[in-house]
Amino acid sequence: MSLFDELKRRNVIRVGAMYAVIAWLILQIADVVLGNIVAPDWVFRAVLLLVILGFPLALLFAWAFELTPQGLKREKDVERSESATQQTARALDRTIIAVLAVALVYFAYDKYSSYRVSAEELAAAGRQALTEETVNISDAAASNVDGIASIAVLPFVNMSSDPEQEYFSDGISEELLNLLAKIPQFRVAGRTSSFAFKGKDMDLREIGSSLGVSSILEGSVRKGGVRVRITAQLVNAEDGFHLWSETYDRKLTDIFAVQDEIAAAVVAQLKVTLLGTPMPRGGDESLAANVAAYDLYLKGMAALSKLGPSNFQQAAAFFEQTVALAPESALAWARLADANTRFASQAQDGVDAALARAREAVAKAFELDDKVPEAYIAAAHIKLAFDWDWKGAETSIQRALELRPGDLAAKDLSSLLYSIHGDLKRAIVISRELIAQDPLNLRILSRLIVDLIDSGEPAEAEAIVRARLSQAPSMSFLNGYLAFSLSVQGRSEEAAEAAAREPVGFIRLVSLAISQHSLGNARLAEAAQQQLLQDYGDRAAYQQAMLYSMWGDHEKAIAWLERAYAARDPGLIGLKTAIAFRPLRALPGYLAILEKMNLAD
Repeated sequence: MSLFDELKRRNVIRVGAMYAVIAWLILQIADVVLGNIVAPDWVFRAVLLLVILGFPLALLFAWAFELTPQGLKREKDVERSESATQQTARALDRTIIAVLAVALVYFAYDKYSSYRVSAEELAAAGRQALTEETVNISDAAASNVDGIASIAVLPFVNMSSDPEQEYFSDGISEELLNLLAKIPQFRVAGRTSSFAFKGKDMDLREIGSSLGVSSILEGSVRKGGVRVRITAQLVNAEDGFHLWSETYDRKLTDIFAVQDEIAAAVVAQLKVTLLGTPMPRGGDESLAANVAAYDLYLKGMAALSKLGPSNFQQAAAFFEQTVALAPESALAWARLADANTRFASQAQDGVDAALARAREAVAKAFELDDKVPEAYIAAAHIKLAFDWDWKGAETSIQRALELRPGDLAAKDLSSLLYSIHGDLKRAIVISRELIAQDPLNLRILSRLIVDLIDSGEPAEAEAIVRARLSQAPSMSFLNGYLAFSLSVQGRSEEAAEAAAREPVGFIRLVSLAISQHSLGNARLAEAAQQQLLQDYGDRAAYQQAMLYSMWGDHEKAIAWLERAYAARDPGLIGLKTAIAFRPLRALPGYLAILEKMNLAD
């Protein structure tokens, strides 16, 4: 008798098949139960390990023992004439069929019944209903102006037992924000402003008023094992009443489908007409297929949202791990390029390597998919900050806006490009629009303030800074900007007081040097300037040139501009419009640098 025939006779194959089906069923049930009670990940892994280890033991047991009418006996002790393997085989067959039936029922329920409706069906139904009905704006849940609904997505609360999972709940919130921002009929408050209310127990009506939106999406995320529970609710920011809420229990592999469902529900609840525009989809297929890669991606996004080269370096490390697991994700490659570019813009060491990696990453993103706006935004950032390729940057920005009209990051770069070329009027218009969308975004606010000062409106810049300081007295950079706006207006004593309050050493030293020199305190001004040189060296070459220009030492100012040019100082992009360099604008050295940067008129 062959080995296969002997395995069949001893019912080893049947036992193996039955074990596999029962094991699968046990794992599915454990997945649901452990996920709902938010058990630690190691519990499910322990169950899985026990199931795997049990398989060879079950086969060994079936080979060595036989179930007889007299009970369990060793197979070698049973006479062939008394063997009951045929009866056991029939019993096993019936058991296998029964277990398979249970497994099939569970599979059908898990596959179809647990999904209230797929994202595609919900979006299609919403589009059909919204297309067929005439929208009565006065009856809309929130105030829609010209068919545009205003909404803010607040950071979802982390309800997981592990506080370290907060990056995950923040990531889900940001993904929803980005998904809604893809819809032209929505005006979505920017991430910076929405996330400024994280952890603050404030009335939603007050938040809505601060952000200038008529509706707010909030919720919670509970992640456990391989499952996630997301609760989302839509609130009318004008009266604080709930408009809609839903709870989604899903596997992590379905996370993007959940985001699509929530976005479609928001569209329907706010009675927004898509006017034939297809409902956008969230996520990235390569990330959706790899839970571990998506988890690393969200960790990278969390680090990228913070300031400072160390955070950007950490973000780049997470994105490196992401692309290692999901090499076909164009979005992950684009984020890797962005993280490296930001690091190169601020770091002292490793700049060349980071910039080279950024270029490689953005090229890979385009190779994989040339329709990812984040890739064009990353490319534009490189061309603006390091290549001074203004035409190339403009092309990248325009393409990003074609792919995602109204994208805040792309419009921000567009404002910067106008500012670089001296069209401050158009730059200010765009910055005002962006501030209306993301009122607490310091980067956009900073550009608006600087452009107002450079365009001869320091009093307006001062008013904006003071309004923001009344809300956040210790916010970085604001006192420095206040000091500069006051210095330009000739209010040097007030400027010196504001400069002393600035928490960021870099801008404090610059503003102190300017204000103290204006007061006639040359010794104090030079001390601040020398401290800037000692602490930052050629990384502050542009600021050194600015100081010497304002102090009337034009020769040193030009020399420092040459050093800034040699170091590819990112600050040089403000050379053409900066009010500090007005005394140099007729000098050949100044004009020569503009010519080399392709900024000459």
